[in-house]
Amino acid sequence: MVVPLSRMCEGEKGKIRKLELPPITRERLCGLGFVSGEEIQLIKVAPFGDPKVYRIKGTDITLRDDISMWILVETSSISLSYASKGDYLVSLINGGMGFRERLRLLGIEEGKGLTVIGNLGRRIEISVKGNYSTLSRGQAMRIIVRER
Repeated sequence: MVVPLSRMCEGEKGKIRKLELPPITRERLCGLGFVSGEEIQLIKVAPFGDPKVYRIKGTDITLRDDISMWILVETSSISLSYASKGDYLVSLINGGMGFRERLRLLGIEEGKGLTVIGNLGRRIEISVKGNYSTLSRGQAMRIIVRER
């Protein structure tokens, strides 16, 4: 799946596919390692969501969303909040021990499978081992999944 860099989730990795930026900005970013085929990871998101810190070639670089939205990245992982109906494997859970424990009680853990039944805008309906649950969009944003 190809998505703008700005839509990646914390901890997610991807490969740069295309930079759709003005020549001056593209040239500067290429000098920092933002070239097609290079792996990039979202390391940290600011408290209000912008800017974000990315790691590329072992270096941490901060970009605002108005620039990162023009960098297209191929990733096999997406946030659960963007997932459509189907079966997924949980790759990463971003959150503290309390959040992880609540998810564990629902059967949602890294490396385990889940099924998205419906993505209703503010709520995501899922099934884990036959048990149905509903997550808020905010909770689902912190769960990174990939298709099974």
